[in-house]
Amino acid sequence: MSGPKAFRIVTRAEIMTICRRSLARLDAAIEDWISRGQCNGTVDKADIDKVIARRDALRGLLSADKFVELQKQIPAEISYLQADAERRAEKAAEMEAQSKRALRRMKGTAQALLASLETSGIQIPHQIREGLASSGTPSERLEAAINKAFLMLHSAPPTKGVSDLQRDIAARLGAGERRMSLEEWTSQQPGVKEDQALLRVDGFLGELKGLGIDPGPFSARVSSLELEAPARRGLLADSLLLDLATAVKSGRERARLLCDLRARHAELSEMKSAEAASLRSEIDQSLSTDPVGNEAALIQRADFLIEAEVQAMAAEERRRAVLEGLAGLGYEVSEGMATAWVNGGRVVLRKAASPGYGVELSGGSKSDLLQVRAVAFGNSTEPRDASRDRDVETIWCGEFERLQSLIAKDGGHLAIEHARPVGQFPLKVVEDKKGTAEDNDVVKVTRQLLR
Repeated sequence: MSGPKAFRIVTRAEIMTICRRSLARLDAAIEDWISRGQCNGTVDKADIDKVIARRDALRGLLSADKFVELQKQIPAEISYLQADAERRAEKAAEMEAQSKRALRRMKGTAQALLASLETSGIQIPHQIREGLASSGTPSERLEAAINKAFLMLHSAPPTKGVSDLQRDIAARLGAGERRMSLEEWTSQQPGVKEDQALLRVDGFLGELKGLGIDPGPFSARVSSLELEAPARRGLLADSLLLDLATAVKSGRERARLLCDLRARHAELSEMKSAEAASLRSEIDQSLSTDPVGNEAALIQRADFLIEAEVQAMAAEERRRAVLEGLAGLGYEVSEGMATAWVNGGRVVLRKAASPGYGVELSGGSKSDLLQVRAVAFGNSTEPRDASRDRDVETIWCGEFERLQSLIAKDGGHLAIEHARPVGQFPLKVVEDKKGTAEDNDVVKVTRQLLR
């Protein structure tokens, strides 16, 4: 084994915190997935129940101390939810675009029927004419008006001037022929072909709805574009398409920011400080209001605070785990020693079974690297028994292995970064102040710090 060592430690409490933060992010991802799916109408209770069941199964891994498996599966589940939300949004956008294209075809069919009825000289009831002619007729009423108009056109009496002989010949020629359907009649009519500009408009409107954005502000401009002649639509559509593209881009960015804010809000729920509670309140307000432009700043602030609090918690737990482990090995650990370690940058522990010797702990304040070495108590100017010092250092190396085992038994992990061979350096001598007036003063200061 070796003498002075630098090591890193991950405690069970730190691992548990990492897992809880991951589960909190998963909860936020589920909330975002449900919100987006309900907004565009692509999820139902059965879908939600399946996702919740998978989430509960992952929580069970935490209870079973399956930390590695949990940390592998949560990112995969979050990634799946995000991709699934995108797929559902694309599906909703396509369905919305198809609905708009179908309505536009119905309007074209209505105009063609109206023209055919007027050419045939058929008297058109006011209600049917209004349904066919109005651009704002709901799809259900428009479909009903089209069906009635087609029946009127199909059952119209022969044009005046046709003789009985002509009607008889026509009847015999048409004997056995199948009556034309509305779909067949529509397919034979000119002028109902799709326009590329309108198709792009439909796509953007579908995306807006999928993002939960009201496309109403664009309705008047879309209606005006539909009334334009096909030859002019391409020229007039540029401005509308640019504005729609901008709205979609802003909507996507807003959706991403909301997702990130929910994730930070969830992680902050695992923090107990007043700063974390205050920042969560600010994020709550941002999530419940229209965009105010501070979302990115809130995310950045949350990242800094989460990182600082997690590091502080981890450092505290590392010190606690090491001190508790050494106490289990017979070293004298007193209340306030962890605080003294932080304030002084190091702390020295005695062991009753080895009078005149102990260990010094240092580091861990600015990084996760800790140092430990065996030390001797006494006067550095007095001669030392090098053989005895070497034996004590060798004993300490065995105790360090036991410390590793104790931390592993508690669910943590201790790994040596680098170590020096036993006897490579003379044992560090720490001035022995035990029982002196100066030592009593230190004890008083420690007690004051604890208050």
